[in-house]
Amino acid sequence: MQLRNVKGGRYAMNDTSIQRAGAGLSLLFAAGERPDGATLQAAVAACQAQASVTRTECGQGTAELVASGLMFEVDGLAPAPAQAALCTRDSYGFAAPCEFAALEAVRLYPGHHLSGGVMLAPVTRALLALAAELAVSLPVAAVQWHSADTTIEPSRFSRSVLAWLAGGTFPAPGLAALAQLEDGSVVSRGLAHFVGQELTLRGVEDPARLKVASRVVDHLVRHGPVQAFMQWHLHDLLLCAEPAREARQVLVWPAG
Repeated sequence: MQLRNVKGGRYAMNDTSIQRAGAGLSLLFAAGERPDGATLQAAVAACQAQASVTRTECGQGTAELVASGLMFEVDGLAPAPAQAALCTRDSYGFAAPCEFAALEAVRLYPGHHLSGGVMLAPVTRALLALAAELAVSLPVAAVQWHSADTTIEPSRFSRSVLAWLAGGTFPAPGLAALAQLEDGSVVSRGLAHFVGQELTLRGVEDPARLKVASRVVDHLVRHGPVQAFMQWHLHDLLLCAEPAREARQVLVWPAG
């Protein structure tokens, strides 16, 4: 893993950078606690014993990271002006309702040369692995995962992401949001980043809905999108699935 400076200063918020930010995440800090280039360098070096760190001059609050041979960009570092936290739709893992508006964001997202592959699994896994370590080595107050529009408590984020990367269960809700609708169905938001489809789960009785939805999400992340009607056993439940007529949707329901 290498840390290099980005020449030319801070990236302008054009369509390309907005797209990359949507595929990335924000680490949120209390006022005055955002890292500068030197602090980020030390945190990156501590992430892996074999880390290689080069130039850390960050210009206008920007930096470039290379992890697993892939380049990622950072902005919002001190002493550049603070960026506001996003107003996300869901939050997970916090003991009490939290106010994020006063926090300051440092964004981490795929580099410009990855603009055609920001949703590829190696890019996402490398990004999340790096962020999971930085989330606990820096004084991070919250993590915002842009593609699901979620805010996650940093210890929960780090623990669940690292467990998933080691072969464990996909962290949903979290990297994908899950919401119950009035008709009793459960829908996902952000799952399409990982499998190209969002989930609609129907016909499962409460209180098992969210648990079953989380397991279905894990199955889809492990096995990929549903291309045609299929069935599979999820523990003692036989599920049916088929792609919806609407693009990027998969419908799942109990058989029988």
